[in-house]
Amino acid sequence: MKAKKISLALALMLLVACVFAGCGGSDSEDTASSEGTKITVLAAASLTDALNEIIAEYNKECNDEIATSYAGSGDLVQQIQGGAPCDLFISASKSNMDDLEKDGLIVTDSRKDLLGNTLTLIATTEAADKVSMDALTTDDVKQIAIGEPETVPAGKYATQAFEALKITDKIESKIVKAKDVRAVLNYVESGDAECGFVYRTDALMLDETKGKIIEDVDTSLHDGIVYPAALMTDSGEAQATAAANFYEYLETDYAKGVFEKYGFAVK
Repeated sequence: MKAKKISLALALMLLVACVFAGCGGSDSEDTASSEGTKITVLAAASLTDALNEIIAEYNKECNDEIATSYAGSGDLVQQIQGGAPCDLFISASKSNMDDLEKDGLIVTDSRKDLLGNTLTLIATTEAADKVSMDALTTDDVKQIAIGEPETVPAGKYATQAFEALKITDKIESKIVKAKDVRAVLNYVESGDAECGFVYRTDALMLDETKGKIIEDVDTSLHDGIVYPAALMTDSGEAQATAAANFYEYLETDYAKGVFEKYGFAVK
C-alpha cells in the first residue's frame, strides 16, 4: 500500500512538471524560473490589442513577466540597434527584420513569417461618402494621413501604392505623417485628417461614430504585408528560454484564434 502511495505521488509530481514544462525552463538549471523571468517583446504598433490579449492569457499559465513596447517597426529597429533590451521582435516589415539579421542581432534559425495583413483606406464619418482611392487627387480630399514611410511599414506600403498609381506628385501636399498606424487611426477619428491608410486590423478598431472603412488597397500596388518574428542574440540564458517559450505559445491554436479575431492572416 505504501509503495502504491509513493507511485501515485510521483505520478502527480510528473503531471505537474509536464503542465509547467513549457514555461520558464528547468528549475534545476535556474531557480529564477520558478519565480518567473522578465522578458522584453518589441512589436509593431498594429499588434497592440491582439498581443496584449494573448499575453493576459499566457500569464494565467506562466509566471514569466512579459514587458512590451509597441511602435513603428523602423523605430523599434533603431532602438534595438542602439542597445535597447529585446528578447523577441515582431516586425510589420520583412526589410526591418532583414536589417537586424544583417547586423547579427537575431537568431537566424528562429526567424519565421508569423502573420499577414491588409492595407486599408479609412475616412471620417463626415467624409466617407466622398473618399475613395480614385478621389485622392480630387478637391474632395484635403488631408491624407499615413505612417512616416521611413519608420512605419504601413506608411511605406501606402507610398508604394501612390507611386504605382502615379499620383505621388498630385497628393504630396495633402499628406499628413504620423508616428505609427495607431496615430493615423487617431488622426482620422479626431478629424485631423479626412482619411488615412492603416492596416485592416487597425481599421476594425475604428469608432463607427467617428470613422468608416472605405476599401482595402489592391495588393498588387505594394509589397506583401508580412509580420516576421525572431528571437534576439543578446538575450541572457534565462531570458532566451522564456522568450522561446512565449514565441512557441504564439503559434498555439488559441493565439492563432486571437490574431484571426483581430483581422490578421495567420501564416
